[in-house]
Amino acid sequence: MNRIFTKDAIIDIGFYGGLAIKAINAVMEVLGGVMLMLITPDGLSQIIRQIALPELREDPTDPVMNYLLGLCQNFSSSTQASIAVYMLLHGATKLAIIWFLWKKILWTYPLAMGIFAVFIGYEIYGYMHSQSLLVLLIITLDAAILTLIILEYIRLKKIR
Repeated sequence: MNRIFTKDAIIDIGFYGGLAIKAINAVMEVLGGVMLMLITPDGLSQIIRQIALPELREDPTDPVMNYLLGLCQNFSSSTQASIAVYMLLHGATKLAIIWFLWKKILWTYPLAMGIFAVFIGYEIYGYMHSQSLLVLLIITLDAAILTLIILEYIRLKKIR
């Protein structure tokens, strides 16, 4: 009996599925960075207020909306520019790596492993300060994708 889901097939599905998720995330980061470059801090604060205030009227204790509102009160143009540049560079770097991995260009795999390990290290550092469950989820996803990159690299090296 043929097994449909061989070990290699499962790795492939996870690898390409993970890359697709990371690509969507990277595109969103690039678009977010571009938007932050184009909008003024006052404009951003106004958008956040328009989103947060109606929600806070319904539930004044909403932690997410209170956090967003607090952010816009202390948001300088230099902070906004720093975040925009970070988002653009982080997103563009991920998109480039994902493109090369998708094309199965072998030299990209060790580079991707190193870059994703650095990203994970930075995310762990951020988690230690924020204790955010969202950051923990991102760390877990990135660690799973890093594992899949390693497994795919080992598999490709055996084939070639």
